[in-house]
Amino acid sequence: MKYLLFFILLTRFLSAEELQLDNLLKQYEDSESLYKKTKKESAGFLLIYSRSDLEKMQAFHLRDVLKTIRLFNMQINQMGAIGILKSGSGKAAMPPIKLYIDDFELSTVLQRNMFDMYGNMDIYFVDHIEIYQGGSSIAFGNEVGSMVIRLYSKDPKRENSSSAQFSVDNKSGASLRAVDAGTMGEYNYLFYANAEKSNYDTYRRNNQELSRDGNQYQAHFKIAKDDDFVIEVDGILNKTDIFNGFGSAPTGGRTTRAYGYISATKYFPKNLEISISATQEVKEVYNTDANASIGSSIGLSSSSLHMNLHSNTYKSSIKKKIIKNNNDLLIGAEVQKKVFSVKSYDGFNQSPTFGPDELNIFMIYLEDLYNINKNNLLTFSAKLDRYENNFNKNSNEYSLRLGYIGLLNDTWKSKIFAVRRYVYPTMVQTSFSPPAYKINPDLEAADIDMLGGELEYKTDKNRLVFGVAYKETDNAIAMDKVQKMYINKNSTVYLHRYYLRAEHYFDIDNKIIIEGFKAFVDTYGSPGNGGLLQIFNTIGKFDIYNELVYRDGIALDYGMGDFKIDKGYDYTLSISYELSKHIKLKAKGENLLDKAIETPIDPQGLVQVPAIERRGILTMEYTF
Repeated sequence: MKYLLFFILLTRFLSAEELQLDNLLKQYEDSESLYKKTKKESAGFLLIYSRSDLEKMQAFHLRDVLKTIRLFNMQINQMGAIGILKSGSGKAAMPPIKLYIDDFELSTVLQRNMFDMYGNMDIYFVDHIEIYQGGSSIAFGNEVGSMVIRLYSKDPKRENSSSAQFSVDNKSGASLRAVDAGTMGEYNYLFYANAEKSNYDTYRRNNQELSRDGNQYQAHFKIAKDDDFVIEVDGILNKTDIFNGFGSAPTGGRTTRAYGYISATKYFPKNLEISISATQEVKEVYNTDANASIGSSIGLSSSSLHMNLHSNTYKSSIKKKIIKNNNDLLIGAEVQKKVFSVKSYDGFNQSPTFGPDELNIFMIYLEDLYNINKNNLLTFSAKLDRYENNFNKNSNEYSLRLGYIGLLNDTWKSKIFAVRRYVYPTMVQTSFSPPAYKINPDLEAADIDMLGGELEYKTDKNRLVFGVAYKETDNAIAMDKVQKMYINKNSTVYLHRYYLRAEHYFDIDNKIIIEGFKAFVDTYGSPGNGGLLQIFNTIGKFDIYNELVYRDGIALDYGMGDFKIDKGYDYTLSISYELSKHIKLKAKGENLLDKAIETPIDPQGLVQVPAIERRGILTMEYTF
C-alpha cells in the first residue's frame, strides 16, 4: 500500500513539474514572439494578431482577419470579390488601405487597395499580422494610407521545417497549402504554395443564376542573408465565375485576376538600405447578359463584354536611419512609375474614353522620434510628393504627422496623433472605368485633417483601451449619382468614431476580447456600429476559439427605392487537436448562425450576399 501511495505522489509531482515546465516554455515562446520585434508603437493605433491567435482562429485566409477589424465592414462586390469599407461609407468609396507582405506594399495601379485581389489570399506562410489605424506612419513609405495591414512571413531560422495542410468543406471545396522554410549555410529561405477550389451558394436575379465559384493559386518565395539582402517573389491567380457582373441578368462569364511582384532590398552599413521592385497586374472579364444591360447605367447597351486590362508598377527607394542621443531620425526618397493598358474592350459600338495611362510619383520624407525621457516620446513626420501624368496634369501634395506617446504611470498609457494627409484619385476614377460609370480626368486630391487619441489601462491580467478619432475632408472624392462619375465635393465631410476594447488574460493560453465601436457620418452607406467577441482557450491538447462579429442593420437607397440590411451576427467556432508532434486535426464552422451581415449587389437590394457564408471545414496539418 505504501508503495502505491508513493507511486501516486511521485506521478502527481512529475505531472505538476511537467505542467510548470510547459508553462515556462510557453512564456518563453511568447516573450520571443516575432511581433514583439516588428511592431512599431509610434506608427499608429495598433492591433496585433499573433501566431498563436491566427492558429487558434484557424485563419486560413486574410478575410478571416479583415471581418474582425474595428471601424471597417467587409463586403462582397458585384464580381464576387472581397472588399472592405470604413464603417458608414458607401460601396462606391475606395479607402486607401495599404497591404504589405513583410516590407513590400502590394500596390495596384487602377484601384485604391488590393483586397479584390488579395482579400481572399491564403495566409499559411504568415507568422503574424499588425494593423495600424489612425493615420499610419509616413515612415512606411509609399503613398500614405488611412490604415496599414502588414503580414509578416514566418522566420526561416525559427521554422527550419516543412509543413502542409489539407482542407475540405461541406460545399465540396478543397485547399492544399504547404510551406518549407529553413537555412542553407548563411542564407535563409521560405517557399510557400497553395491551390484551392472554392464553391459558394448560388443566387438568382432576373431568372438568372449567380455563381462565384472559382479556383485560386498562390506562391511566395523569399531568400535572405542577415544584414545583407532580401529578395521576394510572389504571385496569385484567381479564376472565378462572373457572379452578378456588369449587367442585370448575367447568363455566364468568368473573371481572371492575376498579380505578381519581385522585390529586392540591399542593406548597407550605418543603417542604409536601397530597394527596387516591379509588379504586374492582369484583370480579364468575360460577361454575357440576357437583358443586354451591360453599360446601361451610363447610357450604353450590350449583351456581352470582353475586357482585358494590364498594369505595372515600378519602384525604387532609399532609406537611412540616423540615431543620435535621444533622436531616431529616418529620411527617405522613393520613385514610382505606374502604367496601364487596355488589351481588349469588346462589346460596345463606341470606343471607350481614356484618361492618362501613365503616372510618375516622386517622394521624399522624414520621420523623427524624439525620446523626451524613458516614458515620453514625440514623433514628427513630413512627406512631399509630386505627381506627373502623361496628360501634363501635375500636382504637389504633402502629408504631416505629429504624435505623442506617454506612459502616465505603471498602468496608464496615452497616444495622440494629429495628421494632415491627402487622397489622390485612382486611375479607375480618372483614366479608365468599367461600364458602370464615367471617368473624370479633372479630379483633384482630397485633403484630410484628422485628430485621434487612445487611452490604455493595462495590468498583468487586463487591458482596456478607449479610442476616438475626428476627421474633416475637403474636396472629398465621391460618386455623383446623376453624372455617373466621381467628383470633388464642394462641402466639407465630417466623421468621428469611437471604440472601446477590453481584454482579459486568464493565463498564457486563455483570454477573452470584447470590443465595440460607433461611427458618426453625414450620410450612412454601410453599417456604422459594430462589435466583436473573441474567446481563446487551450484545454490539454485542444485549442478552442469562439468568435462573434456584430454589425448593425441599416436602411439604404441606391437610387431605386429604400431597402433594409438586417443586423449581422457572424459566429465562428474553431477546434483543433494535437494528435502528435507531427499531426494536428482541425474543425471549423463559419457563420454558424447563418446571420452574418449581408451586402446588396443590385440597386433594389433584392439580392443580398454575406461576405462569409455558412460553412464547415475539416483540416489535417502535417509537420515534417
